[in-house]
Amino acid sequence: MLKIRNLIALLTFWVLLTFFHSGFSQQYPIFTQYMFNGLVLNPAYTGSHESMAFTAATRSQWSDLKGAPQTEIFTVHSPIKFSRSAAGAFITLDQLGVTRQNMLYGTYAYRFPISEKGKIAIGGQLGVTYYQTNYTDLNIVTQDDNIDPVFQENNRRYLPNFGLGAYYSDGRLYIGLASPALISNKFNKDNYLELATQKRHYFLTAGYVFDLNENLKLKPNLLLKWVENGTFQYDINCNMLIKQMVWVGISYRMNDSVDALFGWNINKQLAIGYSYGYPVNALESFLTGTHELSLNYRLKRDRNIIQSPRYF
Repeated sequence: MLKIRNLIALLTFWVLLTFFHSGFSQQYPIFTQYMFNGLVLNPAYTGSHESMAFTAATRSQWSDLKGAPQTEIFTVHSPIKFSRSAAGAFITLDQLGVTRQNMLYGTYAYRFPISEKGKIAIGGQLGVTYYQTNYTDLNIVTQDDNIDPVFQENNRRYLPNFGLGAYYSDGRLYIGLASPALISNKFNKDNYLELATQKRHYFLTAGYVFDLNENLKLKPNLLLKWVENGTFQYDINCNMLIKQMVWVGISYRMNDSVDALFGWNINKQLAIGYSYGYPVNALESFLTGTHELSLNYRLKRDRNIIQSPRYF
């Protein structure tokens, strides 16, 4: 018989494959607060803050479960002076069990006005994902107390990719459509355990800001996600802005979670956000909640220019 530690290792491996299958089929990192950091999903969002903007966010999913997803992201983007162009970049660090994906991408958008306030942007991104699977961390051995040869070799690969997107906004309404990774790279060409490839993801986002009264604004948001030859998922959200200062909201992600959101516009340049997600699927009795924290800072463009409030 296999020793106890082998059974534990095998069970761990099975749990990772089972619990995180949905996360692996959806290989692109997703944040609950996507509506405040569209660069995560769409390169055409680049420069939409009309000033240089920095965002940092961290997401800890199922926080009490060992090997659960952990994601960090840092983005920066800005319009380019005296042009219709904008440029940016982002870094993501994504860990799931023994698998890590680190992404580094540059983004560009060309924006042109179609009305007094409305702009359409066409954008693209280009970069690389460093993919790493540490099979040896599973410590799976055979009956002879030898390390199983299938798990003796770790996998490391650089996966170049590019994406395209379009984005419209006018200060009240936004609509975006993007596919941030268009090349179907193979994660591992040699190991039969990893037959998966990078799947094309398609994201459609939309939102609108309604004035309820002088002090209250309501902003519903919608995110539709489709993985090629895979799954479809929707994310519906509704946020309320109180006195241009405090955001409170709730989200539902299809077959995944219900999330409560809170945000604070400390001033016109600095904002923080927090969300807590409770799982609502067949595994909810085994899983704990998901915590997400974000920080956004916008540089002032000019002392004589009054920065308008950002709704997305």
